[in-house]
Amino acid sequence: MTSVSALADTSATFSLPSGVTVRITEAPFDKTLFKISGCTTASKACFINGRVPMGLQGGTLPQTYVKSISVSYRGRSYSLQVSDMYDAWGQRPLEYKGIRYFGGKCFDAKNCQFRGLFSDAAAGYSAEWRVVDGMPIRSVLSGSDDIVHLFMKDIDPPEFD
Repeated sequence: MTSVSALADTSATFSLPSGVTVRITEAPFDKTLFKISGCTTASKACFINGRVPMGLQGGTLPQTYVKSISVSYRGRSYSLQVSDMYDAWGQRPLEYKGIRYFGGKCFDAKNCQFRGLFSDAAAGYSAEWRVVDGMPIRSVLSGSDDIVHLFMKDIDPPEFD
């Protein structure tokens, strides 16, 4: 049996239609590195590091956690907030059966917006980030079905004048 610490990180790198390069890195979940409360089939509640984790279903621990998501455009690179994101990407492509799982664009080198769909089935969740004057901010992290379905239909955030 292979220990969790012996497993390697995995990364997916892709270019969005807008020309932004995205890199998602996931690492094997090692429960010794996290504070876990509940997260069993006997417990209805699950907290990892004191917060509700996204991407889990049925009282099981995750297989992976998102270690980093970086976006690059015109020589600038930004690290997006990834706390509480588990079992997110795996080996999926950027797009499958007409659904693109990550979208967004930069308006210039310091102002961007992005959306992502993560995990799958009942454990699916969505996230949205903005880069405002060079400062990345996560504005949405939700497992709400209506938000996930909205992002499925409109993975590229709306633009306002």
